[in-house]
Amino acid sequence: MCEKLLLGVAQTDITPKIGARLFGYGGNVRSETVHDNLTATAFWFENGNTRALLMSITVCSIITPLADRIRAEIASSLSVPYENCILNVTHTHTGPTTAGMVGWGEIDTDYCETIFIPRLLQVARDAAVAPVPVKMGIAQGKSYIGINRRQLMSNNRIELGQNPWGPFCPDMTVISFRDSEGKAVANMIHYGLHGTSAGKSTVIGRDWSGVMVDRLVAETGAVTAFFCGPEGDVGPRLSNGETIGNIALMEELGGVAASDAIRIYKEIRSFHDATLSCAGKTVRIPFDKRISPETAKAGYERFSKEPGGTAMALANHYQEVLASYENGYEEVDAREIPQTIIKIGDVAFVSTPYELFSVIGMRIAEASPVPYTLNLVLSNGSEGYFITEDNLYLAPHNGGYEVAMYSMTTLQPYTHDADYYIVKETLKNLEELTCTE
Repeated sequence: MCEKLLLGVAQTDITPKIGARLFGYGGNVRSETVHDNLTATAFWFENGNTRALLMSITVCSIITPLADRIRAEIASSLSVPYENCILNVTHTHTGPTTAGMVGWGEIDTDYCETIFIPRLLQVARDAAVAPVPVKMGIAQGKSYIGINRRQLMSNNRIELGQNPWGPFCPDMTVISFRDSEGKAVANMIHYGLHGTSAGKSTVIGRDWSGVMVDRLVAETGAVTAFFCGPEGDVGPRLSNGETIGNIALMEELGGVAASDAIRIYKEIRSFHDATLSCAGKTVRIPFDKRISPETAKAGYERFSKEPGGTAMALANHYQEVLASYENGYEEVDAREIPQTIIKIGDVAFVSTPYELFSVIGMRIAEASPVPYTLNLVLSNGSEGYFITEDNLYLAPHNGGYEVAMYSMTTLQPYTHDADYYIVKETLKNLEELTCTE
């Protein structure tokens, strides 16, 4: 007899105190009020001897060593392998600094130690207490709340804006779980979109996805969470023609997102038994050679004189490259990035610590052996943007924020076709998992 899929779900409040530094637009933005409370939602799955944890956390990003620490503590306190845990963030830009970065402010250690870490550990334990047998339903539909944000300006430079002819993935996926009596237990919503619709605000909030989540909770009566997909080049399709807005525009867009999520939820036609399988893999991404000391010096001299967080980060990167030539750094061929895959029935959740460009996610989903392959960006850490090869070739001429951030990800740059390796390696991992089931 086949073991039933069990699910336990729990949610907790992770709202920081007023005055906490917000992460997303610079190092000196302090919160002055709360628009809506931040949450962490834990989904605990069991199927026979296999156990897994998926968590949706309403912050911008989590620095990788901190994510590693939380996953390790969850694994040690619960009977779940470290490799079977995914911590995904919703990427709201009106949340606390859980990933410090040069130009964007230091990590809020007090918040992390007194609120963030303890409550994430507790909500994981709460979810695992009494899981119940569930059946799973899935529907996927189109939502146009997102838009490619790499707008080509009249001066031939790319700025953050709205690019109506640029690629983005309109697929919104809603997954719902019901118990043996047909009652909704929990819902998941997956979509790839930045959480910048509230703009450079001093309010704490979950951004557009919070409005969407709350509406589906009201519709179904079940705990609901948002999981963020490839959003590296995707911003909110705001009615101001931009991808950075304000509270009113955030609520407006959130209402559209909510309407889409409810429509797609109502398209779920059946609920069925599902099996659980997991894999802890790696993705090997090849490196190129470092830029020369002369290039690094010129870059440092240029950006150290310019204002703004991006310039500060670039200057710091060039300084680190210069230091690497002085401290005997030995170049390597590639970097191996950990990857967790949690497959539940026809859905595979795939972790990546990067902000993937949308095309990368679409390429993986299109070629995957799993019908619904949902890439979860900024999961189990934060390692910056990951752009596509075509944008890298355009970079010397058109540039853009994401390309600048990508260039400082590592001491050695990735090869020009590094996006292909993420696609290839992820597909290999998916194939291996499905073949062993």
